[in-house]
Amino acid sequence: MKKQIYYQYSIGIDIGGTKTKAVLWDKKKISKSKRILTPQTNKGLKQVLQDIIKELNPKKGSFLVGIGVAGAVKKTSLLSASNLSKIKNFNFRKVFPESIPLLVDNDARCFLKGELIFNSFKRAKSVFGLTIGTGIGRAYAKNGIVQKIKRFEDHEQWEKEYQEIRDKKDYSLLAQFLGQKLFPLLKKYDPEVIIIGGGVIKNKVFFNKLCQELKKQGIKSKIKHSKLGENAVSLGSVLY
Repeated sequence: MKKQIYYQYSIGIDIGGTKTKAVLWDKKKISKSKRILTPQTNKGLKQVLQDIIKELNPKKGSFLVGIGVAGAVKKTSLLSASNLSKIKNFNFRKVFPESIPLLVDNDARCFLKGELIFNSFKRAKSVFGLTIGTGIGRAYAKNGIVQKIKRFEDHEQWEKEYQEIRDKKDYSLLAQFLGQKLFPLLKKYDPEVIIIGGGVIKNKVFFNKLCQELKKQGIKSKIKHSKLGENAVSLGSVLY
């Protein structure tokens, strides 16, 4: 059995298509945080990540770094992401010294890990996580374990249309569109609980309309709003 190592601190980093959010977590509270625009080049991203570690480094005590990033992930590398089109084959391991332990995963899976652990959804037999922001993140957990479904790392074919409707800020139309597009996916997995997060969900009117549309389509799952909010991916990224 692999020995579990205890780290006093964790730096969790959520790299989205538009914004990057990082937190310093001591297992009890977030003591520091930083939010910046996501760079659009490999060189820019490397510099920003190194700056984050310098700023959030706890100075005393051991720490690990967790990264949740939109797109296709393999081990410690981001292969590609539709919302970060100029960043490809980016190996996060090469950004930090080998002495710093590193975890890297798709941001939607990190989101769902965080919500399961911190908000007692782990008891549900099946949970589907949705993040609605620059893109649409999808993740699925069975019996408390987040599954690695590779096709969820790629964007949906209708995401460009989603972005165009989202930018109009017509929340009734957006809710109707997503209700129709998400129904086949949610019906296939038939989850006990659906947890929805992401920047667009901050608008309560839109969240309520989306819930109504999903129910209208025939979704019978319990639909919950993210409790961790903008910190869900950051905190979920450091769980192992």
